[in-house]
This record gives sequence, structure tokens and C-alpha cells, in this order.
Amino acid sequence: MTTSATTGTQWSPPPPDDSGVKAVVNGLKSALGKAGTLTASGLGDAIEAPARALTRRAAEGAVAAPRPLADEKALARALSERPGSPLLGSTAATALAARVARKVGPLKFLARKTPMWVVAAAGPALYASVTRGADEIGMIASHLVHRTRAAGMQPDPERVWRAAVQLLSGATVDAGADPRHGSLVLFWMKRAVKAALPFGASVATRDPASLAAAATTVPPAVLARADEVV
Repeated sequence: MTTSATTGTQWSPPPPDDSGVKAVVNGLKSALGKAGTLTASGLGDAIEAPARALTRRAAEGAVAAPRPLADEKALARALSERPGSPLLGSTAATALAARVARKVGPLKFLARKTPMWVVAAAGPALYASVTRGADEIGMIASHLVHRTRAAGMQPDPERVWRAAVQLLSGATVDAGADPRHGSLVLFWMKRAVKAALPFGASVATRDPASLAAAATTVPPAVLARADEVV
């Protein structure tokens, strides 16, 4: 629970979108089961539809009830909060992954194509990472909503959603273009693998300060409804 600096009211985050998260996880497992390894191009249409549905709902929720993240510092602070470390999945798979990591080094290991048995090791970490991903969309979208309204305009939910996904994907923000989710889901997956392995950490947001700074550079006019932009 957080407290708004402007209104003094307490705000609690919405419950996880369990059905949406499970749809993404199942789509990811299905794609990996067919391909055998994890690559951005290999995810393709298997995860695009459920990922779009999940991130769109998160952004629409932020437009309807934005979190108190109007300024850059508040956003960076919220993004830097680390969720608890998820419980490990398959003990045998995790132990095997650990041995491989010790042999070739964790950085080289994670840079390679990720085999399906490592996905099994991720277990709860995968669910936690996708859940965190939806939460990150909600935080970024909330900030964009506040900035647009502070500029005297009403946000367009579709444009806010596009910009939030693009920011988290590391893509150039173009609120008039539909985002693709392959690289974002790939990051969720690799974050889960890191969290599940013994040398890993929690499913934390990548570089929260830079992400918050990037969000502040998006012009409110590109996020507003078309009929309000003069």
C-alpha cells in the first residue's frame, strides 16, 4: 500500500490478473515446447495475443485508476521496489542448470539459447516475472496518465498502452504504432530464469531510474485523445 503525496489518500495495487498471466505463461511454454529453445523470433504469434491482452488490461486499469506516480522520483522508487524471491521449481532441473552455469559461467550461460528444461526450472519465477511485467506496465501507464492530465488533456488509453509497452521494451516510443511483445516477453523469461537459479535474484525491474527518466520525456500531446490536441 502506498500513500499519494498530493491527496494523502492510501492506494493499494490491484490484484494480479491471474488469467492473463497464465495465458502468457502457457503460450510461452507452448512455443518453447515446439521450438525447444528460447529466442525472440521464435516466440512469434504464440505469445503476442495473450501478451497484448495482459498489457492492454494493465494500461487500461491505470487510465481508469492511476497509481500516485505523477513525478519521476515516485515512479523510479516504485519501479525499484523488489518483489520477494520466488520459490524454486524443479529441484533436479535447477541443480542441473546450476552445474552448467558453474561450468560455463552465468553470463555466457544466460546469453545462450535457453533450453526447455531450464524453463521448467523457472517454475513460480516465470509466473512472478510475468506478473511483475504487468505491474510495470501499470506503473508506467499511471505516470503517463498523470502527465497527460497535468498538461490539461485526457489520455487516450490505446496511446498510453502503446507507449508503456514500447518504453519497457526499449523501443522508440511511437504512440501511433502498435507495439510487438516478443522482446518484452523474452526479457520476462530470462528474468525468471535468473531468479530461479541459485546465483539469481528477485524478478526486479531492469534499470528503474533510466526507465522512469525515459517515461518523463514522452510528450503528453502524443498520449492525449486526438480531439484534445490542438
